[in-house]
Amino acid sequence: MASLPGAILPTGFTAEILPFSINQARSVLSLSPTELLALERGSNSVVYCTNAACRPVASAPRLNHGLAVHENYLYASSDEFVYRWPILDDVWTVGGQETVVFNINRDGSGGAPFGHTTRTLAFDEAGTLYISVGSDGNVDPDSFRSRIRSVDITQQFPVDFIEQPVFADGLRNEVGLAFDKHGVLWGVENGADNLQRNDLGGDITENNPAEELNKFAQSGLHYGYPYCWTEYDLGVFGQGRGTVWTWPTFLGQVSDDQCRSSFASSEIAMPAHTAPLGITFYSHSEQTSDECEGAFPATMDGYAFVAFHGSWNRDVPTGYNVAYVPMDSEGN
Repeated sequence: MASLPGAILPTGFTAEILPFSINQARSVLSLSPTELLALERGSNSVVYCTNAACRPVASAPRLNHGLAVHENYLYASSDEFVYRWPILDDVWTVGGQETVVFNINRDGSGGAPFGHTTRTLAFDEAGTLYISVGSDGNVDPDSFRSRIRSVDITQQFPVDFIEQPVFADGLRNEVGLAFDKHGVLWGVENGADNLQRNDLGGDITENNPAEELNKFAQSGLHYGYPYCWTEYDLGVFGQGRGTVWTWPTFLGQVSDDQCRSSFASSEIAMPAHTAPLGITFYSHSEQTSDECEGAFPATMDGYAFVAFHGSWNRDVPTGYNVAYVPMDSEGN
């Protein structure tokens, strides 16, 4: 494999370009040091890649982001549906397609396929499926779309998404989801654009609102969207990174104090407009295969890694990187 030109990494780390191309890769699942599955948005397919080539495994209309493997089934999502295919062998041949979930936020005011169209999928150890949906617009009138719902996959398929329980509410666009080694779900959230509040400096959208790292240790909480936003850098007007404020259009309905006391807050406020799209947790093993030439150090076991797409609307571009978040032995 060729080295990635221009990559800046810590001492002792390397970055290489894999010897194959994927047409608009979204979610990626590592199977081994030389194998992976990817959701290929450009072809509405899941592809299996090894050595120097990729081949399609499964396809469905408008597959665009979500990808998971659970109990010998392959799962993938479009803006409206979650599908699954039985895995027939160890070379990723699959059987017939089955619709698992339908009606993903056909809410009558846009709904699929408008607004944010990614539908991230994650399974917990008990086999519950979690599906994240983002907002219809920049700032919606309510949080109806912007939620994570949980699906009991022992139900008779297909199930209506809108009838499934809300696991976490008020999340503008929680694209990245992952469970840590303690079985706790985490997510990375993309904040809104075009933020202006005259009492906080006027046009403050260059450095606000913060993108968020959220921890879902308790179900049923509301995380503030669309009523509240999180400070990254307000200069002399600020109260510190992570402080929560009311979105301008909701002033008079929700106060800053209510945003701080009535809603769950993020674990970390990350730079504005960096667009975090992926999160994963490192699981260290002393066992390495013959194909593996190195590994991340044991001291990073349990650390969160976040992939940032990067900004499109900032005077000085930011993001375009992978960052890690140190975690202690308790998962904090």
